[in-house]
Amino acid sequence: MYPELNGKHALITGGSRGFGRAIALRLAREGVAVAVNYRRSKSDAEDVVKQIEKNGGRAFAVRGDVGKEENIARMFDEVRENFGRLDIVIANAAWGVPGKLIDSKTKHWDVTLSASARSLLTMAQLAETLMNGWGRIVSITSDGGARVIPGYGVVGPAKAALESTTRGLAYELARKGIIVNGVLAGLADTKSSRSIPGADEVLGHARYHTPAGRIIEPEDVANVVAFLCSDQAGMIVGHFVTVDGGRNIVG
Repeated sequence: MYPELNGKHALITGGSRGFGRAIALRLAREGVAVAVNYRRSKSDAEDVVKQIEKNGGRAFAVRGDVGKEENIARMFDEVRENFGRLDIVIANAAWGVPGKLIDSKTKHWDVTLSASARSLLTMAQLAETLMNGWGRIVSITSDGGARVIPGYGVVGPAKAALESTTRGLAYELARKGIIVNGVLAGLADTKSSRSIPGADEVLGHARYHTPAGRIIEPEDVANVVAFLCSDQAGMIVGHFVTVDGGRNIVG
């Protein structure tokens, strides 16, 4: 447990399911009030809110497509209205068009990059004004930023841009007490993973080649995010913590 997180306020994008849901529930257990962002799955987001409130926490659902700057601005207006300030931003939401990179169109590139790297920058710009000497920004990336995942398409370059943006923000914001890091999450059996062509084969391969004997669960990522938000991680700046059960150490 991290008592310094009790009473903090967080915005978690893509918080209605998968990694985002697990992160929302984990931070809520630390006493963090949570804004659960969703793009389409309102019922899923409301379910997360209900679960947090059932356990004595505070949360609300906020709709917004992070690929659109006007939606992000509206989300932050709602956060300001409900919380008054913001201490933690978890940039988890990201979506794009899977398939072959060579077949991607300009519009595929634009929407995918906007939903990943551009959204992180926009949220950091808005969050800076709501963080008073203490803040945490954590982005969620994947192997696709540095390695080829067949069928990942434009999502790979978008993850690479997200990682570079994370490091740049970490450098510029650290002296203001805003610590920026990321989590490189291995493959988990989530809805987004299932959207990758040949998902069964990809997931099966990961299970077989992961030294830990299993692929990760969303809760594995949530636990590391909670640590990165704590004061114990205050001198970890601009890095990505890999949570993959050792998959990356195997050739």
